[in-house]
Amino acid sequence: MRILYLLNNIESVGGISTITIKKIEWFIKVKGYSIVVFVKSHHSDYEEKFNGKLKIYNFGSVYDGLSGFKKIWYVLKFKRFVKGLIKKHNIQICVSTLTSLDFFTLVSIYRKVPKVLEIHSTSKIIIQKSYYIKKHFYKLYDKVVLLNNLEKSNYGLKNVTIIPNFIDPGNNYNKKEKKKIIISGGRNDVLKQWNHQIKAWNLIYNKTSDWEYHLYIDANEEDLNFFKSVVEKNCNSIKINQAIPDFRDKIMEASILVLSSKLECFPLNILEAFAEKTAVISYKTYSGPLTLIEHLKTGVLVDQDDVKKLSEAIEFLINNEEMRNEISENAKEFSTNFAPDKIMNNWLSLFESLIHENS
Repeated sequence: MRILYLLNNIESVGGISTITIKKIEWFIKVKGYSIVVFVKSHHSDYEEKFNGKLKIYNFGSVYDGLSGFKKIWYVLKFKRFVKGLIKKHNIQICVSTLTSLDFFTLVSIYRKVPKVLEIHSTSKIIIQKSYYIKKHFYKLYDKVVLLNNLEKSNYGLKNVTIIPNFIDPGNNYNKKEKKKIIISGGRNDVLKQWNHQIKAWNLIYNKTSDWEYHLYIDANEEDLNFFKSVVEKNCNSIKINQAIPDFRDKIMEASILVLSSKLECFPLNILEAFAEKTAVISYKTYSGPLTLIEHLKTGVLVDQDDVKKLSEAIEFLINNEEMRNEISENAKEFSTNFAPDKIMNNWLSLFESLIHENS
């Protein structure tokens, strides 16, 4: 099978890039497929270790900030570039996570080649006033893939299927002793509400002097310094770090993972914590945490934006090692539902059926 993936970036430490790289590696290593990747800008020499099975092409253009005429030129360039890749590599199926102009344009390119759209954002963000226009284009994709069933009913589409992200088993948890560390990580976005975690910890840190709180934020130096200044002002002993590719290694050592997001569709950090037996505390965020966490069984759910209750939940798990262990054991078992082969075989079945239908 010859697959074309269309992505904004393949090097980001964010969830979309991380999980897509893992999918690509599975198709190459397990099935021996040839994968072509379109990226909007910049890529490393990542492809060199796959003996010709992976080709990455840098489009080198973005539409942000373009005027009306230049946007038309961008669309024409995009169509020509993608058509060239499909023709050159005899692509059998296209999988895209792109949005805006790219999303609208892709469906008009070689209509007989099946197009799959992956949506990693929650419908609470996507379904706005302009959705009635977007909905027409969603219908033109052969299949729209969402990450959980809670999202499905919001789109009003018939060409939707659910394929969640997967997680590696994480059998290394017992090789590192759990430390008295609370951890969280992600991009620097107002939706992540890092200030909520800082405020929550500030309410209880003087009661838990032997515990540390580590935040790994994907931000520029100026923003990181801002968070550090907030922490220093409150003297609440949180360590602010730049986001790192091997964040899962940090999860492995930590005893508690906290999420304070306003919205999350399918946070990989939760599954990684499950797999590494790290107890999870999260706001009752739509829709990811609500579909992954059963309160006091696989994690702790806190009323949305209630900083005081978030603080109380953190203190509760700090003081209840037995409950932390019980939650972690249950979550570890639950994470087996998202094993790589199980999830990727769903993708494989989808691709095979679409190629057969369009042959």
